[in-house]
Formats: sequence, C-alpha cells, structure tokens
Amino acid sequence: MVLGERDAVVAEVQPYEIHGSPHVKVALAFADHTFLAAQLGTESVPQDLRAGEPVVVRFAMSVVVAIERRPESP
Repeated sequence: MVLGERDAVVAEVQPYEIHGSPHVKVALAFADHTFLAAQLGTESVPQDLRAGEPVVVRFAMSVVVAIERRPESP
C-alpha cells in the first residue's frame, strides 16, 4: 500500500522519550485479526490515546505515519 488508511482498535499505548522528545509505542488490532506495532512522535497520535479506542491508521509505503480518532457521527 503506497498511501492508505485502515480502521483499527488500540490494543496498548506506551509513552517514552528519546533525547527528551516524547514518543509513543502503539499496538493496533485490525478487523482481520492482525496486529501491528508502531512507534511515532506524539505529534502523530491523538492526545491521551488509550487502549480500546477505535482509530484510523494512516499509512505511507506500508509504514504507519499517523493515527487519528474516528470522527464522531452526527
């Protein structure tokens, strides 16, 4: 997948720092029963992301580049 997105559920979130810069490790569970772990800067994930939340995972060249909360339905 060059560019794309998939729905997932957050399985686990672990914040950490690299040289003082905040990052987060996120484990994601997809509907097809696959899992994926991603390590991103905090600017690429929603603030206060928690396990159990449904999210949209954005990919570029098969690499997770951002995680977003699902927009709320009206």
